[in-house]
Amino acid sequence: MDVYVHRQVIAALLFDFDGVIVDTEVPTFQSWRDIYAEYGIDLALDDWLPAVGSGSSTSGAFDAVAHLERLTGTPIDRDAVIARRTQRKTELYARAPLLPGVRELLAEALEHRVKTAIVTRNSEDRVRAQCETVGLDHPWDALVCANEEPTRDKAELYRHALGALEVDPHEAVAFEDSPSGVRAAKRAQVLCVAVPNEITRGAAFAEADVVVSSLAERSLEEILRSLDETLRSVSG
Repeated sequence: MDVYVHRQVIAALLFDFDGVIVDTEVPTFQSWRDIYAEYGIDLALDDWLPAVGSGSSTSGAFDAVAHLERLTGTPIDRDAVIARRTQRKTELYARAPLLPGVRELLAEALEHRVKTAIVTRNSEDRVRAQCETVGLDHPWDALVCANEEPTRDKAELYRHALGALEVDPHEAVAFEDSPSGVRAAKRAQVLCVAVPNEITRGAAFAEADVVVSSLAERSLEEILRSLDETLRSVSG
């Protein structure tokens, strides 16, 4: 059975990983909060948000070590802090659960013969390990990962995924949990469903085509119907 959006067959679903498939955004943030707490500092969520979806918390949009130095007014041993934080993050990741609705949505995709791919700035090794940890044994059609280039342009990763799946941009739908991820999908000309999590709930998702509170909120057909209604209203 084919599934359609605005009279176009949807052939592929492209999933961000952290915060969409597995609830790793909370431990990613919490691991830095724990480090900041060692210095008597509370890491504010508003300060942290630019890091979500950026691929790095120590460069680019947000540098957690530099921010900590500014707040304490003292030099920080960067390598030592990052090592402690990495250890703490690993501990928390081991308990990160699969997010609600993921299994059901993937099962629907299989039923409708819709291709599925993970598109992430993370490494393939960690994606596979995390899927094993949560018991997600899904036959992905592609894993498109940044590997050793965590700050690689995610729109480029989306375009690579489209090529790997042999689908056109208008035949795909992306699922993202951050505004920066939504923007990346849109730059690749892919429809995007925003799925805010506990960390990104208060962010603005004006560029998303549809926003759902959870993947458990609607079935795949209901999500695609919402996309269809959105596009019809825009096109008049």
